Amino acid sequence: MRLKIQVDLSEISDIPFNYHYQLHSAIYNLIRKSSVEYSKFLHDTGFIDENKNLKLFTFSRCYFFPKNSNRFGFRNVKGFTLYFSTPIEKSFEHLVLGIFADQIFFLTFQNKKIICQTKNVESLPDPKYAEKMKFTCLSPIAISTMQDKNGKLIQHYLDYMNPDERDHFIENLRNNLIRKYKLVHKQEFNGKEDFDFSFDPVYITKRKGKISKLIDFKRGIKIKAMEAPFTIKADPELIKIGYECGFGEKNSAGFGMVRAVE
Repeated sequence: MRLKIQVDLSEISDIPFNYHYQLHSAIYNLIRKSSVEYSKFLHDTGFIDENKNLKLFTFSRCYFFPKNSNRFGFRNVKGFTLYFSTPIEKSFEHLVLGIFADQIFFLTFQNKKIICQTKNVESLPDPKYAEKMKFTCLSPIAISTMQDKNGKLIQHYLDYMNPDERDHFIENLRNNLIRKYKLVHKQEFNGKEDFDFSFDPVYITKRKGKISKLIDFKRGIKIKAMEAPFTIKADPELIKIGYECGFGEKNSAGFGMVRAVE
C-alpha cells in the first residue's frame, strides 16, 4: 500500500538538508492523531524478530518545489511531494485517518514550526512483480553490521563501493528482506533462494563512484547509505517486501524507498 502526498506550506520557508528526523516525527504524529496507542506501539515496540525491532513502513525524500538550494539547504520552498509505503493495514489506515483529521502537520526546526497543509493524497498501484526488476531510489539504502572496535561492538554502515564489503552488503540486504517477510506473513520464507543485487554501473561511472550519502539524522547520529538505480534478481515475494517496507535498514527513518522502472 503506497500513498503519494502533496503538501503546500502555509508560508514560503527555508528547510535544511537534514530534515529526516523532523519528517519521521511528523509521520508518527499523524498516526498519533488517529491512534495514540498504535503510534506508541510503532515507536516503542514495533514488530520484533530475533531481537530486531522493525516498523515495516518507509517514506521517501521530500520533492520540494521550487527546487532551489544553496549550501545551507532548500530555499524558498512553497511545498513538496512525499511518498509513504507499508504492507501493514493498520499503519496505512491510521496514517490516512491522521492526514485527514485536520489536513495539517508540522515540521519543526530550531523551535520554528513550519505549517504543512495536505493538498492531495493519492493511493498508488503496485508494480507487476517479477524475478528480475529494476528500481530507482526515492531515498538511499542503508545496510550495516556490528564491528569490534577496541573491545566494543559498534554499528558500521557497509559501503557497496568497497569491494571488501560488497558481498556482505548484498548478503545483509537479503537477510533483512527475509526477516521482514517473516514478520509480515507470520511464517518462514520458503521461496527461491537465488538472490543477486547490483547498483547500475553506468550510473556509478557518471557519478565517478560517488553514490554514498551521509545523513545527519538526529543529535549527531549519522547514517551512511547508498543511492543509485539498481537491478535485483530474487523471489518476487522478497522483492515485493522490499518495495512495500523499504530495502535495507532504517526504513522508518526515511531510508530504502524505491520506485520500479518499467
